[in-house]
Amino acid sequence: MAGTSSDVVVIGGGVIGVSSAWWLEQAGYSVTIVERRHSLGSLTTPNALGTIRTQYGTPSLVALAQESLEFYRDIDARLGVKPSDIEFANPGYVYLSDRADDVDRLAEALTMYQGLGVTSSELLDEADIRRRFPFAGDSVAGIFHRDGSFVNPALVTGAWAGRLSNTTVLLDSGVNAIEPTSSGWRVSTDRGHVDADAVVVAAGPYAAQLLSPFGVDLPVRVTPRYRVFIPDDDPDHKVAPLVINVVNGSYWRPVPGGVWLSTANVDDRTVEPQESVEVPDDFLATAIEEIRPVSPRLAATAEAADPASLTYAGGFQSYPIDDVPIIGAVPGHEGLFANVGHWAGIMLSPASGRLLADVVAGTSGTENPCGFDRFTAGTAKRSSTNKFGGWG
Repeated sequence: MAGTSSDVVVIGGGVIGVSSAWWLEQAGYSVTIVERRHSLGSLTTPNALGTIRTQYGTPSLVALAQESLEFYRDIDARLGVKPSDIEFANPGYVYLSDRADDVDRLAEALTMYQGLGVTSSELLDEADIRRRFPFAGDSVAGIFHRDGSFVNPALVTGAWAGRLSNTTVLLDSGVNAIEPTSSGWRVSTDRGHVDADAVVVAAGPYAAQLLSPFGVDLPVRVTPRYRVFIPDDDPDHKVAPLVINVVNGSYWRPVPGGVWLSTANVDDRTVEPQESVEVPDDFLATAIEEIRPVSPRLAATAEAADPASLTYAGGFQSYPIDDVPIIGAVPGHEGLFANVGHWAGIMLSPASGRLLADVVAGTSGTENPCGFDRFTAGTAKRSSTNKFGGWG
């Protein structure tokens, strides 16, 4: 391929990039997706747990999440696929603590969520937990979030991709340069160049590298996240919601044949993205000990499992300083946009793609809480209420 053109080039073929392309099509644009790997959604997206919630401590995240959940619930009318085609289920989330002094703190958190319009959560006392969640160990307090849902990340990405009708997909195409031209932009790739009126960077953990030449010091930490599949036939676990130990951020969800176990393991380090993530040797032991207080039966099952029956996976998550994704025009560079900073990409892909397309089309209005200007204005602050271990 020597050269081609489209209205918009989207760099990155994960769930955010593919969602962005679909929404751009709905806005009337022709699109080219440039993806460095051999297939769409093959780096970070498939390693997500595929969970959805609307319980956040930031108004903009609540709004994005509520919009996204409604999209998934109505996906048949939107994408022509049934909710079952993406394995959509709505078992809820349950946030648990085995510490008596967390009772008041959880009650305060619930009041905050309700004040932000999250009406689908309720406080649980010890009796509620024993009655509804017999696997919950020493838990004495919790929050049950009824909006908590599951999807299959690969199937969601496939649903977006399968409905693209005016998009060209370039696979195995690393980006060598993004350059302004007299009429727009040129993206030079391993397979030639693409000319376009606009470029959208939706490259997940690689976004900082692509935006740096334009003077953007992306305020995003890229950190690894790990999970392990544990075979499990416990009947209580099979029908469980997502289970979260809010004391330390460990969590699990049922999947066919067992459970996925993970930990928030969010820290201050930033790593350089790679094509694969090596899971640390001590991850399983750490995860077992962290989940044990709220799921002792699962911990015992994991300890007794044949190591050969366990499946590990690792990916990257991108955390902006205020946990809100960065969706908007890159300051000082007309026609250059970003849809990045998604630590909750599966959850937010419907709304983030829609907002991105609105920004590109100039129909997003004057206020965009996800834009770059929140950083230049100094209003972006670290939130402690959006991640597990920070009260989710």
